[in-house]
Amino acid sequence: MISRTLRVFAVVVGIAVAPSAVSAQKFDYFGAAGPMFWSELSPGWSTCGHGKTQSPVDFTSPSQMQSHKLAIAYGDTTGEIFNNRHTIEVETEGRDTLTLKGVTYKLVQFHFHSVSEHLVKGRGFDMEMHLVHASPDGSNAVIGVFLRRGSSSGSLAPIFQSLPDDLSIKHPLEAPFNPRSFLPKSDAHFQYLGSLTTPPCTEGVQWIVMNEPVTLSDEDMARFNERIHFNARPVQRHVRASQR
Repeated sequence: MISRTLRVFAVVVGIAVAPSAVSAQKFDYFGAAGPMFWSELSPGWSTCGHGKTQSPVDFTSPSQMQSHKLAIAYGDTTGEIFNNRHTIEVETEGRDTLTLKGVTYKLVQFHFHSVSEHLVKGRGFDMEMHLVHASPDGSNAVIGVFLRRGSSSGSLAPIFQSLPDDLSIKHPLEAPFNPRSFLPKSDAHFQYLGSLTTPPCTEGVQWIVMNEPVTLSDEDMARFNERIHFNARPVQRHVRASQR
């Protein structure tokens, strides 16, 4: 786990620069385009500043954890990886579904944040992976997985060995993968109703954040940070993480 020093630094830098100099529809994690100003950068992003169930959140109580088995059906999946300037993202193609509260969501992409966006009792992890699912009506469910430094990247190693150097160019991954192997062995998780953590910060997102982290090697973490630096939205303190 890591301290909140980097998060505080990002906020301070954001305060120091006026948002008026930033072009609409562009956002960042520092300065005039930082999280404090997202709601001012585009008319469609007002929810980022005025929403009521914004993400990420801090899980402050063990009682918020759930242990029931997740209704996940993942299998062989192919994907295209690219750097969209804000993160490294993999667009997926496969029969990968998550069923939650009677709604079936299909996995459409996963991406990474450094450092983790969600916190547990005020502490974060080195990185966080988000597996984004969409339902037929366009609503979203996201599985968050904490990543911490370890001796091995496990099944994530081929993904991190394929990180692109160019921007906005999609590269097919060489081999298929099963997203289930990216998740921890334990299904213990936190669950709440929140939002996307990037503009337009759309609310109504069903969040499942796994309690047990998975490991990522120092080398793979360095590969990511060479391309994408700090890209974590601060915790939205007005939200109750226990909401479901």
